Amino acid sequence: MNKIFLSLYVLTTVSALIILKLGTGSGLPISYIDNKLQFNINLYVIGGIILYGLSFITYVYLISKNDLGYIIPIAAAFVYILMFTASALVFKEVFTIYKIVGISLIVLGLIFLNINR
Repeated sequence: MNKIFLSLYVLTTVSALIILKLGTGSGLPISYIDNKLQFNINLYVIGGIILYGLSFITYVYLISKNDLGYIIPIAAAFVYILMFTASALVFKEVFTIYKIVGISLIVLGLIFLNINR
């Protein structure tokens, strides 16, 4: 059951980030210009906010049922790995040697966290 919720958390978090980036390409969705608060909200921003809400609810469930010292690094690692891949595929961001080494270290950390578990 934890694997399902962890997967749901990772997918909703990464999806929310991608959709929010797509929706905020022209700047922040809220701005303050000429003493007026202006909202530049589109469907991408709304979708990203909804997904982030689902992500938050899933995250709260995960931390309520697991050891913090275990679940937070695992969840963050999977978000980083999937976000790295998605940003390269969706936004054509460059794979640099430093990014690849960083992701490799994260994977190594996941392996160490799961030894004797």
